[in-house]
Amino acid sequence: MLFAGLVWFSAEAQETILMSVLNSRKHRLNVSDNPVVGVFASTDAGNSWEQRGWKEYIRTFYTEADECGVLWSACGNGVLRSTDQGTRWVITTGWEVTEVLKVAVDPSKSSTVYAATAYGIFKTTDDGRTWREKKIGLALPFTSDVVVDRSNRNRVFAATEVGVLLSADGGDSWKTAGLNGLGVRAVVQDPSNSARLWAGTQDDGIFGTTDGGTTWKRMNDGLQHKTVYTIAVHPNNSSLVYLGTHGGGVYRTENGGRKWERRSDGLGNPDVHSLLVLKTNPNTVFAGTLNGGLFRSADGGNTWQFNSQDEGQVWGLSSK
Repeated sequence: MLFAGLVWFSAEAQETILMSVLNSRKHRLNVSDNPVVGVFASTDAGNSWEQRGWKEYIRTFYTEADECGVLWSACGNGVLRSTDQGTRWVITTGWEVTEVLKVAVDPSKSSTVYAATAYGIFKTTDDGRTWREKKIGLALPFTSDVVVDRSNRNRVFAATEVGVLLSADGGDSWKTAGLNGLGVRAVVQDPSNSARLWAGTQDDGIFGTTDGGTTWKRMNDGLQHKTVYTIAVHPNNSSLVYLGTHGGGVYRTENGGRKWERRSDGLGNPDVHSLLVLKTNPNTVFAGTLNGGLFRSADGGNTWQFNSQDEGQVWGLSSK
């Protein structure tokens, strides 16, 4: 399958990075240097970027590609879908689904997608033709993240204002899975160990579980900034984890969270809302900031250099 003339999936293809730019402080109407926002793609590790899709101003929080290259984008006005690598987009949701903060494609069945929104969780099982609200057991509607368990597609985790919630039946019902009463901003499953998950919170730091969410442990040693927006795990080394924080930039652990060290040298903005470790070259790490644009590290986070999107809000990063 092609992506703007480039191969998505082949043995020779490089990793394709998707960047969602929500807004920019430079955004002004009728200004010639008005920076574009929306979805951008790079197939050369961030050396160049190409905007995909709309040219008008649309708020996009996060974009994900399924195994066939279909793109799903979480936007302020709903869930958008593109089957032609981003040339054209179709809104798949109705008026009742807005402020979509995250989409998660079921890794074992790409026609099933979950949408985490400010107003609850929604699910489609037919490629977005119909959506159903999944609210049984959801104490408060605001949901900032959703993760489908790779080892069991019926198990779904959600980051909410009252803790981590777990559904064992594909979202039909929810129950508390830990961190009861805490505001959870992000939930991430370890790419090489499905029983291990991380949860980043508002003001309470980082928590980890090694038993699939049955028990959680606070792991804040060395973490001076306790609001964690985003988490990225090394694709082959579970002990190496990055955190994006409010006011503290990037933190890194090399021992599975027992100790965190701040790694923000060269990072021009301390509010990091998205992180990505390249699968094909894990020494390359990207950090998307709020109003500071995108930064790239070529040495595993030791140093950072500005990459693109001056003064932009880089809200989401993913790759395929």
